[in-house]
Amino acid sequence: MSKSARSSEHKRAIALAKIREGYKCEICGSDFDIHGHHIIDHSFGGEPTPENILVACKKCHDKIHAGEIVIDTYDYRNKN
Repeated sequence: MSKSARSSEHKRAIALAKIREGYKCEICGSDFDIHGHHIIDHSFGGEPTPENILVACKKCHDKIHAGEIVIDTYDYRNKN
C-alpha cells in the first residue's frame, strides 16, 4: 500500500505516535524528518494503532528497512 493510499486510521495512528514521542525518533532522538514504522507490519496483520507504531527519523527508518536495525518487540509499560 502506498503512502497516499494509507487509511485515515493509519495516518491518525502515526500522528498520535508522533505526539506521544514528542516528534522525536525513538532510536536516536533526532527530531528531523520523522516517520512512523509499523512494529508488526500491516501485511502481517499489524493494527493501525499508535501502540503498533515506532517513531523513527528517516535515517533510522531506512536502516530498519535495510535490516541494519532490528525491531523485535516493543514495551509500552510505564517506564517510571
